[in-house]
Amino acid sequence: MSVVRHKFDRPQRRQINWFVIIMVIMFLLAAVKLGSQAIYYRELNQDRIEAEARLKEAQAENEQLLQEKEQLDNPEYVEKLAREELGMTKDGEIPYIYSKKK
Repeated sequence: MSVVRHKFDRPQRRQINWFVIIMVIMFLLAAVKLGSQAIYYRELNQDRIEAEARLKEAQAENEQLLQEKEQLDNPEYVEKLAREELGMTKDGEIPYIYSKKK
């Protein structure tokens, strides 16, 4: 008896499933793209937080300057500034200057 081999009897070679390979590559590319977008979004969010902090500081400084501007209409405040910051005196007054050195 002779053994007849058919083409179906030989060991099957695994065929490369191109669809799976292409899908894996597309998934990896999408993951890389989403990762870079997430990093970019995080950086933008950090920039927004820093900008809001700078805005609050600027608003506080602006409010302080507006209050000081309103006080400049008060002659007593202007006199106080002139005495403290410029060392000015009224007529007949003698300025007292002290040294912190000992």
